[in-house]
Amino acid sequence: MVSLDTVRDSFTQQLPTMEKAARRRFGGLPPEARQEAVANALALTWMFVFRLALKGRAEEPGIFNSCLWYAVKQTREGRTPQGCPKAKDAFHQRRFGRARFEELNAEQFVGRFTPVFDQVSFRLDVPAFLATLNDRQRKMAVDLAGGMSTTEAAEKYRLSPGRISQFRREFKELFDEFFAD
Repeated sequence: MVSLDTVRDSFTQQLPTMEKAARRRFGGLPPEARQEAVANALALTWMFVFRLALKGRAEEPGIFNSCLWYAVKQTREGRTPQGCPKAKDAFHQRRFGRARFEELNAEQFVGRFTPVFDQVSFRLDVPAFLATLNDRQRKMAVDLAGGMSTTEAAEKYRLSPGRISQFRREFKELFDEFFAD
């Protein structure tokens, strides 16, 4: 039986090739949807490969391609690594316009069972980070963190979806830089 470290290393080596193949298979989708579909398919591929490795089948030839093909098929059917969305899931309902989200309060990201240290850190650090942004960027960052799609944000802020994706990446980089200090 092959160790899981060996399987992980093999998967990592094959990742660029699998990503390229997944991009080709989702070529007809808009750029944002394609990126999400590729990421989902790769996550499912790893999940399938991992399960097969636990059963001792990771050494079979072509296992990565077979798992990728199946993951692409499952992604098209709506499966995620967490499973298929439930019909009552608010995010699933939102995709079809049957639900809308209210204004986001950052405090909602802290649960009742979150450790006290993490609660304090969140309540101090996130507002401090948001204070470094201008008003429009702050509103956009809060909307995107609250689950607003790129398309919805583009309409709301009168920007292209590509620019919203760039803002999302910039917010992530700024966030990482803020907490690196």
